[in-house]
Amino acid sequence: MRCLRCWIWLSVFAFLLMACGNSDSSEEGNQLSLAPTNTPPPEATATATPSPEPSPTPTPEPTPTPDYIANPPPRPTTPAQTVPETGRTYPPGMYEYIHTQFDVPHPPAPVPDEFVQSLPAPPDGVCPLTGVPVDDPAVLQRRPLNVRIDNSPQGRPQSGLAFADVVWETLAEGGITRFTATFLCQTPEVIGPVRSARLIDLQLWPMLDAILVHVGASQPVTDMILSSPWNRANIDEWLGHNAFYRIPADQAAVSWLRTYTSAARLWQFAESIGEQRPSRTLRGWQFDATPPDGGRPARTVIIPYSPGTSSVVTYRYDAESGRYLRYQGDTPHIDRTTGTQLSAATIFIVFADMTVTPIVEDSLGNKSLHFKVWGEGKGIVVRDGRAYDVTWRREGENVLIRPIAPDGSIFPFKPGPLWVQIVPTGMDVSLSE
Repeated sequence: MRCLRCWIWLSVFAFLLMACGNSDSSEEGNQLSLAPTNTPPPEATATATPSPEPSPTPTPEPTPTPDYIANPPPRPTTPAQTVPETGRTYPPGMYEYIHTQFDVPHPPAPVPDEFVQSLPAPPDGVCPLTGVPVDDPAVLQRRPLNVRIDNSPQGRPQSGLAFADVVWETLAEGGITRFTATFLCQTPEVIGPVRSARLIDLQLWPMLDAILVHVGASQPVTDMILSSPWNRANIDEWLGHNAFYRIPADQAAVSWLRTYTSAARLWQFAESIGEQRPSRTLRGWQFDATPPDGGRPARTVIIPYSPGTSSVVTYRYDAESGRYLRYQGDTPHIDRTTGTQLSAATIFIVFADMTVTPIVEDSLGNKSLHFKVWGEGKGIVVRDGRAYDVTWRREGENVLIRPIAPDGSIFPFKPGPLWVQIVPTGMDVSLSE
């Protein structure tokens, strides 16, 4: 029995010894697994994080210039107009109604001022109508004068044309032409003989934002002028405006060629009626003394307004002055004031659609002619002994007509006086050496 007990205790003791040994081995193993080793830790790999590429700034698309020729804006109805000199009031839309009544094409609508202001402006101190620097910049603060001047054989020689910045010539009726002379940068002391207005003035007037100067008009044209949006910028002897004088009867070939004026009188009267201010539309012409490349020889220009009469206009290039001398028929065209022959630095020929209207202009029954000078059409610029084919363009009522070169740029005039010859589409204008 005693031996049995001893064996049992020995067995228990041995078991306890084994358990302790196992516990120590396990703990040592755990310590070995957690102890640091001599193997150096791997070096950190420095990977640069790429900076994000900057997003390209989108280039704004240019705002397309509206094509007012292809998509003309609608013409607003002209508001009611009251004429203080007569006390007559024209109801809204009368200006447009008279055009319809006499089968006269409706004029174009004005385009936004933003478009007009986007056209190139003349340099400071330079006349916008001639490209010539002015001695006194104050003259550019006054408003252009569009004076109607006779060009019948009895009315020649005229006074003041030598001082005009631009002369616009069109057929009137009866085979003769008439001028609208635009004065801004010079101040002639004598202008005349002053005559009546025609339909063309309803286009040149707003185009230049000018003051219209004339001696009456046929009744339909008078009503168009007085019902127009610019009727206050109108100096008319028939309305009693005291900006004119009459020369003695023995100094005029016929009685209806006695009315004269001066630039000073006209600008003073414009001041008195609150219409003296700079023009808002004289933008878009370019001038360059150097002639462009190309073109074709044109030392002689013949415009047959009325073949076989003195209304045939001829220009001959004078290389010494660099200008084109003007002839009526074969007779030099002289300015009475200066005694010198009229000349042009540039001739701008505008081919325009012409219609004969029902408006009667004189006692012989001659009808008023209408020339469409808006949109675009064929043109020729003649300067420095050469002629250049261009396209003329005018987008709206308040836009200056401009010569456009084949590459789309504005074709430059030569600095100096400009004569604009508005001729019927298809007229055979002769250009020769």
